[in-house]
Amino acid sequence: MKYSNIKVEQICDNYEVVDDYGEILTKEEMQQILQKNFKVTTYKDGCLYGEKAGKKYCIYFKNVSYLGTPHPFFKKRIQIGDNFREVYRKNQENNIQTLLLGIYKYKSTVLFVDFDITNYANNKAHNSSAHVYTIDLKNGLLFGIFQKEDVRNNIITVFTPANVEKYLDSKMVGGVDLRLGFITVLDDFYMSLSKEWHGIDAYQEMIDNNFNNAYQPEWPGFYHEYKLDRYIKERPNAKEDIQYKQNKKSGEIDLDLFFPKVKTYGDLKAHSNDSTGIQGNDWDTIMTVLETSSVYYVVLNHDTERDRDHENKVAIFWNTKLGKDNLLSYANKMKHSVKLTSYYVLEINRFNKQYLDVFHQGHNSDGSPRNPKIQIKNKNIGNFLIHQMEF
Repeated sequence: MKYSNIKVEQICDNYEVVDDYGEILTKEEMQQILQKNFKVTTYKDGCLYGEKAGKKYCIYFKNVSYLGTPHPFFKKRIQIGDNFREVYRKNQENNIQTLLLGIYKYKSTVLFVDFDITNYANNKAHNSSAHVYTIDLKNGLLFGIFQKEDVRNNIITVFTPANVEKYLDSKMVGGVDLRLGFITVLDDFYMSLSKEWHGIDAYQEMIDNNFNNAYQPEWPGFYHEYKLDRYIKERPNAKEDIQYKQNKKSGEIDLDLFFPKVKTYGDLKAHSNDSTGIQGNDWDTIMTVLETSSVYYVVLNHDTERDRDHENKVAIFWNTKLGKDNLLSYANKMKHSVKLTSYYVLEINRFNKQYLDVFHQGHNSDGSPRNPKIQIKNKNIGNFLIHQMEF
């Protein structure tokens, strides 16, 4: 074993994130770890071979290590060798499933990272990399096994030695859902939605159903909340994983979502794809929650049509409903319609909070400064992202 020449983020066995030199295992050391935990003995052409439920598999394995400067310290990779596609081709001919596996070790922490080969097998593998982030390693250690789809639509599974059999069941047998419970609920919710929303229709639906935020000017965000609220009310079992809370009492945490099974808070956001980052909640509120738990943001991404390009129809409708004399109030900012493109689940915790930015809101009408909010810049989303779905 040797060590990297720069200190970057590492995961301790107590889930703490520290800056330290990475461990680079030799081929023989990786082989020993895999043989011990996967109970495989056949070694051929740099790969290990095993069998599960009557199906043969091949483990093509590499170190999980830091990419090197100037990449952020939360980003690691495995470097896919020149021979990967040839190994994959031969395995296909022999009806053997190829597993692309990374091995991460730091002191007593050992984690395996599976990179679904769908997006690697048919692409150029020469000198290419598959990426994993600090948050993925942390969640794999915390939950034992953790799966996500990353910003490049690659499916990544991180798991501990104790969960090798569960991982193999999911790969070789199938039918094993490795997602967190509330993500399963959210996937079903977003699949149920119409993917194009029009401002007048959204306002009218919220008004007809007496939604308490029906008249807010930034209607996509509140229509988003309205739809999730109705979805949960119509499916009582969903409340076991996710709850939508409004009208909070004084002194309560000012976040709209609560996740009972993981006992933490979150919030819903609607995010235009032309924005440079995701604006969150009050900085002090988020920092208070992070003292004891994570915060999950559920972010709906959309393309936006401005109302000013559509004769201000939504602005006129909205101002008429409010009984305003100026029917073009807020017209320059009003959205006419949105097309939903994807959704994210982002996790903020005490380890990645350092990558948050401060969003200063300016001043109130009396001249006093408004409380700053958190902001996640697009360039840092990878180290907060734990799930995404494209529509």
